[in-house]
Amino acid sequence: MLRYCILAFVIVICPLTTSAQYFDADVNLLIGVPQGDFRDNLDRTAFGINGSIAGGPQTSHFEFGLELGIMSYGSDRRRENFNPNIPEVQVIVRTDYDILTGHFFGRLERPHGLVRPYADALVGLNYLFTESRITDDDEFGEDIASTTNFDDTTFSYGLGGGLKVKVYQQGSNKYLVNLKTRYLFGGEASYLQPGSIQAVGGNLRFDESTSDTHLLTIHLGMSFKF
Repeated sequence: MLRYCILAFVIVICPLTTSAQYFDADVNLLIGVPQGDFRDNLDRTAFGINGSIAGGPQTSHFEFGLELGIMSYGSDRRRENFNPNIPEVQVIVRTDYDILTGHFFGRLERPHGLVRPYADALVGLNYLFTESRITDDDEFGEDIASTTNFDDTTFSYGLGGGLKVKVYQQGSNKYLVNLKTRYLFGGEASYLQPGSIQAVGGNLRFDESTSDTHLLTIHLGMSFKF
């Protein structure tokens, strides 16, 4: 999903870079709170990171761009023998339950001033996936092996807003503290939760959940205007 979002962004943005007079990028800590039926099934808060890039004319109030976020709502962890015939060597089996969000957005923002409020409209996808990996006993270093156990993708759209406060400027480059929130209406998807995978007779059994995937997200970080 990630590579398709990036490819779509390049296709849309690149032809317009000759007319765009600035770019606006941000990086944020991300909190995701399930809403509605999603919250009833998954009573957990997700944490992760988020970033976006947008462009528009220097004096315009309007810009558009792409926003990507990745957050985790839980994990399982256990210690296993690397091989039944080698009990002296153990590894960590870790399963992570994640949500990847990718949205195009249009933004209406005050282009100048110390404090810059803005409003966004977004459309894109939510990708829910569960991945297991094997690592060394100390959990440092590269993964020995990994696999995606379960995944699903669904349509998503929403509205949001935020506030930027300029803290530093060097020439035409501006650095702003950024606080934003979104309410994302996610379509129905199937997903796993911590504890929902069981190994039975050498095979995996999934206790999957299905619901809409509405999310309230809160972002705090820095924005950079170039």
